[in-house]
Amino acid sequence: MRKLLLTGCGLVLALYLTPAVWLYGSEPDSGQTASASAPIQSGTPLTGEYSTVTVSIDGTPTELPLETYVAGVVAAEIPNDFPLDAIRAQAVAARTYAVYKLASGRPEAHPDADVCDDYHHCAAYRDIAVATASGNDLSRVQQAVEDTEGEILTYDGAPIAAVFHCVSGPRTEAARDVWGEDVPYLQSVVSPGGTAYSGYEDAVTLSATAFREKAAQAFPSADVSGPPDDWFKSSVRSDAGGVITVQLGGVTVEGTDVREVFGLQSTNFTITTTDDSITFHTIGYGHGVGLSQYGARYLAEQGADYTEILAHYYPNTVLTDV
Repeated sequence: MRKLLLTGCGLVLALYLTPAVWLYGSEPDSGQTASASAPIQSGTPLTGEYSTVTVSIDGTPTELPLETYVAGVVAAEIPNDFPLDAIRAQAVAARTYAVYKLASGRPEAHPDADVCDDYHHCAAYRDIAVATASGNDLSRVQQAVEDTEGEILTYDGAPIAAVFHCVSGPRTEAARDVWGEDVPYLQSVVSPGGTAYSGYEDAVTLSATAFREKAAQAFPSADVSGPPDDWFKSSVRSDAGGVITVQLGGVTVEGTDVREVFGLQSTNFTITTTDDSITFHTIGYGHGVGLSQYGARYLAEQGADYTEILAHYYPNTVLTDV
């Protein structure tokens, strides 16, 4: 099942401190067994009141002012030292996704809360008051949230699924190539500045034995009895370079599944082999759809304001005041 995940760079640093958890999606920006959000649904037109949100924090439903929740997501998801307009763009994306979830109704995963603090499923959340009291300077995050208070992105009058990720390749991915659904505002766009991220290019090497064990569990019909250079054959790639499907041991598998099973930073990968090992070389970090945080950083450094950044990464949307 294809996974819809939000996670961005704010969690990347934390994940390096927790080797058992790795970023898929953000981010996806996820853990190996985590459930995912439902496929992207057509947005529900804005009705009702959106000043508060119930958040499942460590499993406990907690009602928060919407803007407090947005600040906590932004603090957890994007570096505080990014240009202010990049953080503002992130704030609008986080608020939009929260309102999208509010308008869509509570999911089975947490029926007593609108969103949760599990980045595998919704978005990371950091209690900004506690963090500030502990000596963290999050004043720029707070300013970005205040500067954009109440602003969300809509398409046809409905809040959008404003997904984001750490850093794409030279282009972002279209939703249809990652999750199989064409979404008018989640198309592939040029995304400069990614090489500024230290992990823009990465590699994962597995022994032949380790690869066979993982492949046998995830893709039992695949024949990986031969040498490593026979395992992968022809692939179908997106315009952005991500692997949509690939032949593995005579079986067609999705690039997103390969990424998850073998712990890759993205689906934009190439492969090299030796007689007893295989190495995946990746570009970018996250699912690659929607806002690229390092792309936003670059555009802000070039003088773009947050409205221009959002219009670039979410084309065909309208900035709306809730």
